[in-house]
Amino acid sequence: MAQARRGLTKEQVRRIVLGKLKIVYRDWQSKDNPFSNRRRSGNRGHDARAFETALVAGLLGGLSEAIEKNNHALLTALERKERRTRVKAPGKRRNR
Repeated sequence: MAQARRGLTKEQVRRIVLGKLKIVYRDWQSKDNPFSNRRRSGNRGHDARAFETALVAGLLGGLSEAIEKNNHALLTALERKERRTRVKAPGKRRNR
């Protein structure tokens, strides 16, 4: 018997994380990004370590968002299951 899938799939998690990384990469390349103001950020716009740090932050942000969405999906599925079991009338189960 096939079980219904609960929560996010690997593909959905991957898309969330890649979306966050795209934002970091796009903002890093943009002229009007937080890293372009040299008075405020020094040389972070050209520093490889700073770029890696920004990517890791984006990765962690994406994973955090995916975990939150997965938890929400799981809780919703469990609440639905709980409601269905409460609706059923209590009685004896048949032995098959």
